[in-house]
Amino acid sequence: MQDLSIEQRIKQIYDQLSPTQQKLASCILNHQGDIATYSATELAKLAGVSKSAVTRLLQRLEYKDFGEVKRQVRAARRWGTPIAEKQPEHQSISTVFNDYIQCDQNNIQRTLESIQTSDFDEAVKSIGQAERVYVIGYRNNHALALHLRQQLTQCRDNVNLLPLPGQTLGEEVASFTNKDTVIIMGIRRRPAWLKNLMITLRKRGIFLIYITDHADVNPKEVSDIHFSCVVRGVSAFDSYASVMNIISVLANGVYQENYNEANDRIQAIEETYQTLNELDMAALNNGALIDEFEA
Repeated sequence: MQDLSIEQRIKQIYDQLSPTQQKLASCILNHQGDIATYSATELAKLAGVSKSAVTRLLQRLEYKDFGEVKRQVRAARRWGTPIAEKQPEHQSISTVFNDYIQCDQNNIQRTLESIQTSDFDEAVKSIGQAERVYVIGYRNNHALALHLRQQLTQCRDNVNLLPLPGQTLGEEVASFTNKDTVIIMGIRRRPAWLKNLMITLRKRGIFLIYITDHADVNPKEVSDIHFSCVVRGVSAFDSYASVMNIISVLANGVYQENYNEANDRIQAIEETYQTLNELDMAALNNGALIDEFEA
């Protein structure tokens, strides 16, 4: 059982447990999100069992002690495993929404406050002046990379998203040069080999911007510039509000860096929209609706 989470261990033997142990096991499953904040005595009290029952269950689950359980849960939460305690049934929806608002506001503020002005300026210049820009993201990061690419391509040409569906990176990376800038999205659960890729790119003299989470270890060692986003959510899943904010800030910075060229490009894009009739321009141009919403 050594490589299994506490939830996986419990589920393997749940039917074999005594009623008291099942009661304790169910309590653990319902409070995984904050189990690391309890002592063994507090857990026993929460479940309505004796402390010795906690000890016996941990032995059945092949843990050395409760400290090992807490370390495993903390590590899983840092890595991004979606674990949270069950919300009280009496909690109002307005309270829940306020918790989300406050969490996102705090995450955005802490993220932006951690950015050095010199790093931001260097990143914007690199993205704006590079011959080509590549944005790389896997798993959840692919969607973030797609959004960043979509914003940057309004400001400049030759912005590329990788990997392409069903493709590997080797063919693309082989053509990278030191005139290119690569942006890697690495929030939370990243492929194990991703940092080897970054080390390889830096050895080839390619400017690398790394957007990661605040729990990443030593991002400076694998990138020229890194932005660490605070993504801890109020419940099981992380909040990406700070990441989207970084994307917005970077894209607007590149727009200002390439102001005249960006405006010309945006105008050309708008004219192409109209020529191809791709978008509902009437809805887009209805400023009255936007003003009414913002008011």
